[in-house]
Amino acid sequence: MADTDYPASWYAATRDSSPDYPPLSARTEADVAVVGGGFAGLHTARLLAMRGRKVVLVERRRIGWGASGRNGGFVGAGFAARSGALIDKLGLDHARKLYAQSQRGVAIVRAALDELGRPDIRMGSGKLTVSRTDQGTRFADRTRALAAKLGASFEPWDTKRVRALIDSERYHQAIHDPQAFHIHPLNLALALAGDIERRSGAVHERTDATGLERQGVAWRLRTSDGEVAAPHVVLAGNADLGRVQPRIARAVLPVATYVAVTAKLGPKLAEVLRWTGAISDTRRAGDYYRIVDDDRLLWGGRITTDTREPARLREMMRRDICAVYPGLGEVSIEYAWPGIMGYAPHMMPQVGEIEPGLWVCSAFGGHGVAQTAAGADALAAAIAGEDDRYKLFQPFGTGWAGGPLGRIATQLVYWKLQASDWWDETRQAKNAEKLRT
Repeated sequence: MADTDYPASWYAATRDSSPDYPPLSARTEADVAVVGGGFAGLHTARLLAMRGRKVVLVERRRIGWGASGRNGGFVGAGFAARSGALIDKLGLDHARKLYAQSQRGVAIVRAALDELGRPDIRMGSGKLTVSRTDQGTRFADRTRALAAKLGASFEPWDTKRVRALIDSERYHQAIHDPQAFHIHPLNLALALAGDIERRSGAVHERTDATGLERQGVAWRLRTSDGEVAAPHVVLAGNADLGRVQPRIARAVLPVATYVAVTAKLGPKLAEVLRWTGAISDTRRAGDYYRIVDDDRLLWGGRITTDTREPARLREMMRRDICAVYPGLGEVSIEYAWPGIMGYAPHMMPQVGEIEPGLWVCSAFGGHGVAQTAAGADALAAAIAGEDDRYKLFQPFGTGWAGGPLGRIATQLVYWKLQASDWWDETRQAKNAEKLRT
């Protein structure tokens, strides 16, 4: 299989070999048709196949071709919307149940690696969410109180403990999540697809879903060269579902972020970074990164609604790394690539039933490796008639995201938040300088 089957990335360069799944070229029937070969669709199809359902999955390009095969690879609980905001909006009981469902997503990914016999896909344990401003003396108490409210396992680390492992003056306190881990996401996607097929599910790549209509008690999903008749259809794409379901396409904004992988850095990486888990910072469009291949940095960051790849992407990412770790000296970037995420304006996933038998599992907004599994688990349980946990996501809806105007408005919000982050850091640095002089 040629490397050109996937966008150039470190993941594509180090991916497992996998079969070419044939395009759908005939009419077939299934219990459930799934549109989308990213994590949302793959987990949904696999969890239903494990329940004995006949599943047909169609993917426009290749398995894991989009954001599922290009992301930071972090597996942890929570959502793009912050937990405190969810408590304020929904009340503690509802927010706690949503958080528990996200924890279930983490457990599903962990169990899948065991069931697939692929411990090698797991690349490290633990996650630190670091602050670039001093959070004050009450930080530890606030963190423990929130963890207790949510039933979470995360814990506060003070600045001294953080800097013992991370040699950067940019960082202060951190939240440590011992249950989080990080993976090779493209290889997980490929492994999930293989398991669906082993469980008698059908996987079809290079199959464009072109239409969807109700026909009696079933749905008819049309593709470029075939169709699937099924009583249940799960839409597990993002803003590219226009021809299949315009309502969902209009509810999701495509947002770009970027990932880079350095050349091998040798011993100097261990001198500045002695933490082998994942790291992100608390800014609204912050950095997120981890060590891969022993001595490379996989570094992600930046958010924009302009989905075009910047002309000087490698230089942009190199500067971001050096700003945090000047001790690394000269850093060379070997891979850099964009990823397009699906965001809903409310920053929560679109998970639920939008018409009888028509389900959506979409818009995970950069927090999807575990959360797609959480959404898929809720839908699979509902389709199998087991429970109605999918209703936890009902308050967020699938309203119009605003089209081009929505992208402009979202970009303006990001710029405002980024300016606030910059001002907070600048003000604190100036105050610290005054105290020293």
